[in-house]
Amino acid sequence: MRVLIFTSSGGTAHDAAAYALQAWLKRWDPTGEVWVEHVLENASVFTRAGVALYNWIQRHGPWMHQIYWRVVEWEDVTKPGTLLFGRFHVIRLLRRLRPDLLISTHPHINRGHFDLAKRVFPGLRCITCCTELEGGFGFSRNWLTRRAEAFWTLSQEVSDDVRRRGYRALPTPALGPLFDPAFEAELEREIPDSDIEQLPLLVLGAGANGANNHIRLLETLLPLAGKIRVVALCGRRQAAFLQVQSWAVQHPQLEVEPLAFQGPAAMARLYRTAWAMVARPGARTSTEALASGCVLIFNGYGTTMPQELLALRYFQARDINCCIRQPKDLVALCRAWIEQPHQYQQLKARVQCHRLSADREAIRRLLFDGPQALGLFQVS
Repeated sequence: MRVLIFTSSGGTAHDAAAYALQAWLKRWDPTGEVWVEHVLENASVFTRAGVALYNWIQRHGPWMHQIYWRVVEWEDVTKPGTLLFGRFHVIRLLRRLRPDLLISTHPHINRGHFDLAKRVFPGLRCITCCTELEGGFGFSRNWLTRRAEAFWTLSQEVSDDVRRRGYRALPTPALGPLFDPAFEAELEREIPDSDIEQLPLLVLGAGANGANNHIRLLETLLPLAGKIRVVALCGRRQAAFLQVQSWAVQHPQLEVEPLAFQGPAAMARLYRTAWAMVARPGARTSTEALASGCVLIFNGYGTTMPQELLALRYFQARDINCCIRQPKDLVALCRAWIEQPHQYQQLKARVQCHRLSADREAIRRLLFDGPQALGLFQVS
């Protein structure tokens, strides 16, 4: 089977889902062909600028997403059953690759994109792989199009929300998240005692674009020197890595290790060995933490973006939500867990009870045979 996956680097979840799909499709069909296309970045200067602005806001001023998110919710008016920006790039790409299946992992490459793709190849199958955990405010309406054959979700909450929005004829199987094979293999591996050190490991997370406020957090954690050790993820931003590295040299009393962008297996090991991870409420980090049973501390510094409210609500509904609004909140929370470990253990137990997993066989059947293979049918 020939599969084309549309994604974009506006946020970490969409790329991660796309490359995990590519890896599994190659395992399931070694003779098939699978392509991943960053269609927003490659198709048009306008959409490329939009992605760049999204990532800049995430790094420098998350509060601006309160405006940006509301503006791009009306993006569909530029896609009246086709594309106004990047149309010829998409047509050339489809005609060159001639896919049997088109998969979208991003909210802004469904409406218009699927319409145009089906006009180029009327028999083309189109499936949306949604990376969100919850519906409601913050869930982009651009995820949804009646041109999709199926809308694969991570949770029943999202499937229910899609139906509430009027898409009752669209098959919305809640099949869970598909991770890279190396990530899933690491989750299944027995952790040797040598991997577990005495000092609790606190991981400071960052998206692939390196958005973080690590230095402010590290400054507040200095009173816990000798009681915890810290790994600071810096994504693909060399400047962020060097900044943390320099800080660690100047403050040797706190054990700090900066790490650049980590592959799937390395990330899985961090989740499994971490005492807790501090990260913005992004979809992929939240999903990976849930799959690995890792305690997540949501970093709400600089306000919470509308799309981040989705993971927050999902965690709140399960009583596993921890959130800091300013750096000093982190040291207070960590100190409470160190001094009263039963509080942490109770939270950890609740997280373990709500671990997220995928129905991998159902996903395979959906992709190769369509929703009818799962007993689901699209109503015309």
